[in-house]
Amino acid sequence: MAALPAQCDVLIVGAGPTGLMLANQLARHGTDALIIDRHAGPARESRALGVQARTMEIYAHLGLMERALALGKVATGANMWARGRRTVRIPLGDIGRNLSAYPFLLILGQDDNEKLLGDALRTHGRDVQWQHELSALYPQPDGVRATIRTPGGEQVVTARYVAGCDGAKSAVRELNRIAFPGAPYEHVFFVADVTVTGAMTPDEINIFLLVDGFHLFFPMRRQDHWRLVGILPEDLRERDGLTFEQLVPRLRAQAVQDLAFGECRWFSTYRIHHRKAAPFRAGRCFVLGDAAHIHSPVGAQGMNTGLQDAYNLAWKLAYVLNGKAGDKLLDSYAAEREPVAERLLATTDRLFSFAVSDNWVSTILRTRVIAHVPALAMRFDAARKAAFGAISQLGINYRQSPVSQTNAGLPDDSPRAGDRFPWMKLSFTPNAPAEDLFVKLDDTRFTLILIDQSAEEVPSGLPISVLEIPNVPATIAALARAGIRGPSYFLLRPDGYIGLAGTRLQAGLLQRYFAEHIAPH
Repeated sequence: MAALPAQCDVLIVGAGPTGLMLANQLARHGTDALIIDRHAGPARESRALGVQARTMEIYAHLGLMERALALGKVATGANMWARGRRTVRIPLGDIGRNLSAYPFLLILGQDDNEKLLGDALRTHGRDVQWQHELSALYPQPDGVRATIRTPGGEQVVTARYVAGCDGAKSAVRELNRIAFPGAPYEHVFFVADVTVTGAMTPDEINIFLLVDGFHLFFPMRRQDHWRLVGILPEDLRERDGLTFEQLVPRLRAQAVQDLAFGECRWFSTYRIHHRKAAPFRAGRCFVLGDAAHIHSPVGAQGMNTGLQDAYNLAWKLAYVLNGKAGDKLLDSYAAEREPVAERLLATTDRLFSFAVSDNWVSTILRTRVIAHVPALAMRFDAARKAAFGAISQLGINYRQSPVSQTNAGLPDDSPRAGDRFPWMKLSFTPNAPAEDLFVKLDDTRFTLILIDQSAEEVPSGLPISVLEIPNVPATIAALARAGIRGPSYFLLRPDGYIGLAGTRLQAGLLQRYFAEHIAPH
């Protein structure tokens, strides 16, 4: 086995979706990264399933969406069941219309996500070093010295930065003595990959609300192929050697009687913790994904949150390593992503506690009231927008970030610094048809969007692209629907979030922003 390099810019520990996303993004920035994993190879089974709209927007920048759609299954609806009958259908394909190019949930297992990202990484001439385990970290003045156990013996690598993407039992987190407070849930989850036929709605998500929990049926690509996720009945939680066949009678009794179960390709049980690392950065080391936060699978947020951790950190690391930014920029990773994790844990914890409570009030609400409420709420545009923004992760903002600056004068309903810039279709020359704005963005550099003003005040020498939006009626109307009116300007970071926003661009504004928040000191 070949020796590892003695030095690298970034050592990525863990080759799950989070580590692979970080490695891909760093490669696209031309940054030298080494990615290792203690396992023998990629995951073959997966608990994570749902790919949200924000993740799909990121995949589109990586050129992965065509393959993702081919491997996955678009969920156009979610059906709720209670007391043996379907109570409501929620049209998932409609609730995010006009908010994203991907207004749906894509059912795509973690193993397929890893395949996509792993294949993409190899196109950059890089690959995962499997069976390589981090055993020690020693801080140095200008880097971190890492001891790595390999099949051929121990090797030492010095990295300028280390990214811990190595899961709930993260060696990077533990070696840096980063706290990971929290506790396990008392409940035991199960996941099964099976063939099922019956009364559930085909090709859509089916949610069975029970007296003491829930079962989720996710459609997969093959005929009658489903991924089941649920909570084991209390009397089965500690049973050794539990098989899926032993669980089937309970599934029929709790969900729908006429379910017919065929081949079970995979069955596993597991416990979930709710924990968050504090802090996400220790010197030149960072924790991301499950190494930084773990929580209930309610809402299909875990894998997507880890991918966004990596997308947030990657451009910042690359800018620092390429000499375009100072180390202070890296503090904004923890400042931005820790509050996201805190809110996510609080939200999923409340939802999970409600979903499994055997309190009689919660049981009645869950099986008789909540089973009907979503359909009523989805009749209203505001409710659809709020629900999609939360579930899809499009609504995440970094308004309190140290690198978010909103200048005076913007209307109250206008996007602010720290917001994801809204997706829309615009004309970029006076007589041209409308195009997808996000396709025009380069996610390796800043983009300045100018509305109702020219680029005369844009100085040369800054690492930015400029998009002047022409005064075309359809384009002006699309901007107005997002609360954007001229004159205004929005400086988009490489990850699509607004760094600087205001009305009339004045001389020196951009230079001051870069000097204060981005450029090396």
